[in-house]
Amino acid sequence: MPMYIRPLCPGDVPAVEEICLATAAEPLRGTRRRREGTLLLYSRCYTRTERDFCFVAVNEHDRPLGYILCAPELSRFRAAFAAVEGRALLRLGLRYWVQGRGAFALQKPFEAQYPAHLHIDLLPEAQGQGMGSQLMETLLQTLRRAGVPGVFLCVGADNARAVAFYQKHGFTVLRRLPGGICMGKRL
Repeated sequence: MPMYIRPLCPGDVPAVEEICLATAAEPLRGTRRRREGTLLLYSRCYTRTERDFCFVAVNEHDRPLGYILCAPELSRFRAAFAAVEGRALLRLGLRYWVQGRGAFALQKPFEAQYPAHLHIDLLPEAQGQGMGSQLMETLLQTLRRAGVPGVFLCVGADNARAVAFYQKHGFTVLRRLPGGICMGKRL
C-alpha cells in the first residue's frame, strides 16, 4: 500500500484522534472519560498549537494512518497546555490533572538539553513498512532546521519494540522509572 508523509492539516485532527485512541492501551480508552483524558494528554494540545511540528503518514487516498506530533519548546507548550487542556483535565477529575502535570515534571530536569517533546503512533496496518522511520526523520529534520537542540519522550518500560525503534533513531535512555523509560536525542 503506497503511503507518504505530509504536514498535518486541520482536517486531519479527527483522524489523528481516532488513531490516538485506537493505539492507546485499553485502560486509556475504556470509558468516555478515559478516552477524553487520553486525547487531552496525548494529542489535542499538539494539534491545536504546534502544527508546524506535526506530520501524518497517509495512504493513497490521503487517509492518515499514523502521525508524529511534537512541541519544540516545553515551556511554551506547558503554558498552552495549562490554558486549555489542563482545565479540561481538571474537569474530568484531579487524577487526570495530576497525570498531565506529572508528564511535564518528568521532562523538567532535561528541558535545557531536550526542550522538544514528541508523540508518535501508527495503526497496525501501517506498521513494519518504514513509515514510523519516515515520520521520525521528517520531524528530526524539521527540529534541526528550527534550531531545536534536543527532543524528549517517555515510553512504557514493557514496550521493547518502541524502545528499540527509538534507539535505532539515536535516542538514549535518560531515566528509568517504574513502568516507564525517559529517552532523549540531541540534534
